[in-house]
Amino acid sequence: MLVVPAIDISRGKCVRFIRGRPEEAIVYYNDPVEAALRWADEGAKLLHVVDLDAAIGLGENTDVIKRIIKEASVKVQVGGGIRSFERAAQLLNLGAYRVVFGTLAFYKPEDIKKVVEVYSPEHVMVALDHIGEKVVVKGWREAVGVKIVEAAERVVEKTCAGSILATSVAQDGTLAGIDVCSVRKLIEKAKVPVYAAGGVSSLEDIKEVAKVGAAGVVVGRALYEKRFTLREALEAVKNVG
Repeated sequence: MLVVPAIDISRGKCVRFIRGRPEEAIVYYNDPVEAALRWADEGAKLLHVVDLDAAIGLGENTDVIKRIIKEASVKVQVGGGIRSFERAAQLLNLGAYRVVFGTLAFYKPEDIKKVVEVYSPEHVMVALDHIGEKVVVKGWREAVGVKIVEAAERVVEKTCAGSILATSVAQDGTLAGIDVCSVRKLIEKAKVPVYAAGGVSSLEDIKEVAKVGAAGVVVGRALYEKRFTLREALEAVKNVG
């Protein structure tokens, strides 16, 4: 299982929104590239970069993302406000390894399928942000009225995406512990690899996600606030039987 450091970007800085709220932002790095280089140096194989401003309609951070892709020596997956084929193509052509779609999967899945057809399923992920079992979109502000397991089956069928990222918004950035139950349910039903995010607070959380068969776990605040090191997390995954 991959341990994937998160780099959330708002107003050009590496931040963390607590429960998805811009008004509850913690700034970790004034230059997100410094975070990317740190995680790459500590052993990350993949970085999860999110343009929070694009996700909530407050502009974009393309220049910063471009620098991360160029300067980091690892794969970079990018999400946040990708709501068209053109935007996805722009990021992939800049060198992003994978683009992460959220809202578009429910409103224009055919656009995501087009990206898959041009770039392959490997380079396309669908994000299922959820509060409890209900999926939310448009920067976590709108519920789509579909439970997460049903949503996963539907979007994979309609988009042909190669992977899923499940994020518990209620726990995201809280260090409250990850929603392993939802992850397990998804893995049992999904036909593609599942990555988990939201609330990771300890090495034990990471081990639990690995035990249920997740392809990866995205970790943010716990790393930035030194609950454990990335090297410790990578070692913990190795020791899961």
